[in-house]
Amino acid sequence: MMTETDILTRIDRLTHDRLTLCVTRSWVRPRRSQQGVVYDDTDLARLRLIVELTEDMAVNDEAVPLILNLIDEVTTLRRGMRTVEGALRAEGLGERLLARITAMRDDGRE
Repeated sequence: MMTETDILTRIDRLTHDRLTLCVTRSWVRPRRSQQGVVYDDTDLARLRLIVELTEDMAVNDEAVPLILNLIDEVTTLRRGMRTVEGALRAEGLGERLLARITAMRDDGRE
């Protein structure tokens, strides 16, 4: 867990005001603990991404939540696909199903 000072030290170009905005808009959701507000590795990665988007790519603040939501959706879908793949493999269906999907894709029948 990291404090606000830790976060500001680790991310160049992230200011206290910008960090406050990110928390206020719920782009990151730090936790409250006995030490106060603390950030985890996910918060750190999201804040780095936000800085890259807004500083390097000139993405405006209105587009940031859209991009973060899309990334969250892709992450959720990938996690779900890994779960399905694991279940299929456990049932001995994984390799056959993957071969079938690949064949259908190659034939243009997505």
